[in-house]
Amino acid sequence: MGILAAITKEVFEANVPVAKMPDRNTSVFTRMEVMLKESYDMLIQTLVSPDLESQLEEETRLRGHCIRLVCLNAFVRTCRSLDLVLTATGFGIVSTESTAPASKSRVEALVEEVACEEIKAIDEVIQQLVKIEGWGATEQAEQRIPTLFYLSRHLKRFTTLPLSRQGWQTAQGRAITADALLREEVGDEYMDELLQKTRTASLNSADVIVVEKCNRFTGDFLSNYELTNGCPNQLLLRQIVHQLESYRDSYPTYCQSKIYAKRHAKGYENQKEDPSFFFM
Repeated sequence: MGILAAITKEVFEANVPVAKMPDRNTSVFTRMEVMLKESYDMLIQTLVSPDLESQLEEETRLRGHCIRLVCLNAFVRTCRSLDLVLTATGFGIVSTESTAPASKSRVEALVEEVACEEIKAIDEVIQQLVKIEGWGATEQAEQRIPTLFYLSRHLKRFTTLPLSRQGWQTAQGRAITADALLREEVGDEYMDELLQKTRTASLNSADVIVVEKCNRFTGDFLSNYELTNGCPNQLLLRQIVHQLESYRDSYPTYCQSKIYAKRHAKGYENQKEDPSFFFM
């Protein structure tokens, strides 16, 4: 059974409790059916990849998380166009002229709440996709994991910032800036390797240590961005370099990088036969 066929009224309401209606009232779910198809198509095109669509039938956990994501995404994109009314069990659609729709502020608060659940659902889908052979080489993998700070749970773990739709978008943009700063210390070669290993769930224990330190740096960068005008925490950067330099045998790609060569380049040494000496 395909994902869309599996999304019944009961399944939809289980994943979006605020849309729950009495058993015989299918008004919300009926209005969602077209949007569910659009959300599913977006899931395949922007997250799973058309080449791996068949995996949704084979991977049970991935399938479950995708069903949840489709339901949440469809509701978030549709609920503003519905005449929503607050009921004892959540929000439903106005069905009588005597019932006034919910206030704009209540609807916006609802949209924000469900949108945050959608962001978390994307986390779960990505965490399953990285385990699937071939996904890490897709365009979708590169787009969804552009930096090491790619999960919304990183926001909670490494920053003092609350999760919100706008906040997460802003954080992702600033994480790109943090990535550029990290590359100046770690090198493009090793950072690209870390990203590829992240996309394929193949980080080793030494890599994990560096990824953790990089995300701590990014988290600090995001948390203090306004206060420091985007200035990086040099101490955290030095700690990353210290890890790489102290355990070089564990980081061969770093040791073969341009940044490593530049860091260890020997300065000019005076020779006895030189006609003049240079003091450096």
